[in-house]
Amino acid sequence: MGEILSSEDAASDFVGYEDLIDFMKERALHELEGDIVEIGAFMGGGTTKLARYAREHGRKVYAIDIFDPACDRTEDSNGVRMCDIYEAFLQGRSQLEVYRETTRGFDNIVTIDKDSREVEFPGEQRFIFGFIDGNHQPDYVRNDFHVIWRNLQPGGSVGFHDYKFDLPGVTAAIDGLIEEHRDEIGEIREIKDKHIVLLTRKV
Repeated sequence: MGEILSSEDAASDFVGYEDLIDFMKERALHELEGDIVEIGAFMGGGTTKLARYAREHGRKVYAIDIFDPACDRTEDSNGVRMCDIYEAFLQGRSQLEVYRETTRGFDNIVTIDKDSREVEFPGEQRFIFGFIDGNHQPDYVRNDFHVIWRNLQPGGSVGFHDYKFDLPGVTAAIDGLIEEHRDEIGEIREIKDKHIVLLTRKV
């Protein structure tokens, strides 16, 4: 169990979940009405960090993942496939089993074990924050943005991982979304060392 938690903590530190939580605190997003959503939970280390913050404010975290590492065959700029990176982290273990072990004890996590293209939230579900680090194909990046954005509170934010990093298709898709929704975006914040960009919806 220690190996599972320590390996995922290292991965989530690399992603930058602490920076995301600092951003939410700085913006006092907990003062808005709504929950948190994550698309691409992987082994659950980042999910637990979001859930810990959400629990302090009586909120839930909706974690969406297909839990099949072989699904994302996107290649980075060096030709390395994302699925191979995931398998290396998992070392033969079941992604879903590792995730469930990591997130055990958090009753405010709602796990949605589905392809994100099949997910649509009801209109009354509101989000204060969303983070996207799921399938890295451009059509998924665009889909995942819309899954969150249509339910995002004014003043709420959505973040993307791998912006201006080694997945040029991801960056191009995000830049396209920024251009398409420029009139709805109040602020764009980059965390350059973590390759994260955050878009805040206009109030």
